[in-house]
Amino acid sequence: MTTNIKKFAEVFFEELYEPSREKPVFIVGMPGIGEVGRITVEVIKELTDAQLLCRVYSFYFPDQIQVENGLYELLHYEIHHTKTGGRDVFLLSGDFQPDFTVPESSYTVAEGIVDYIVNLGCRRILVVDGFMDSKGIAVTSNNSDILSKLIEAEAKPYRGYLSGLAGLILGMSALREDVICVGVLAGCRNVKGDKSASLRALRFINNILGLDLNL
Repeated sequence: MTTNIKKFAEVFFEELYEPSREKPVFIVGMPGIGEVGRITVEVIKELTDAQLLCRVYSFYFPDQIQVENGLYELLHYEIHHTKTGGRDVFLLSGDFQPDFTVPESSYTVAEGIVDYIVNLGCRRILVVDGFMDSKGIAVTSNNSDILSKLIEAEAKPYRGYLSGLAGLILGMSALREDVICVGVLAGCRNVKGDKSASLRALRFINNILGLDLNL
């Protein structure tokens, strides 16, 4: 298989094929509170038979390899691609955060990912995460009109902090003039892995993006 290596801000993207880009949206699901983002993206991948588009590598990832059944791989994130609801959907997932012992690691990785997203043609970025709450959905955006529509869809405006890669991808994306960024957070009770919170996030995302997921 022929691959195409792209580099943005010390982040390397091993792209396996050239995707279509009809009304593209980029959804980020990384480890966080309740593992909401990671679980949500995994479910979308399963429901839509998403295909692996590229592997993401960086010197700012932990200095480890992952070994399973004797075979090893360099630590990496994955971006999957699928078509659903009349649009191309790109899904970023991973099992770890950038190396926290290097102060600039999260900023550099976030910048590289955002550069790749924009170069891919995506101007709509949605980050999924969790927060400590009973069972609500909270939202944030860099666009006041979009935020109002999200609140009308029965979410509440989020107040607080978003740490790690999820928050920085939103922050770095908002520096681009033509990119609309949205954060969807589901209230969690189980911080280690809240599947019910992930399902609530998934239903909300399915509703606002019209993904036609069979939930």
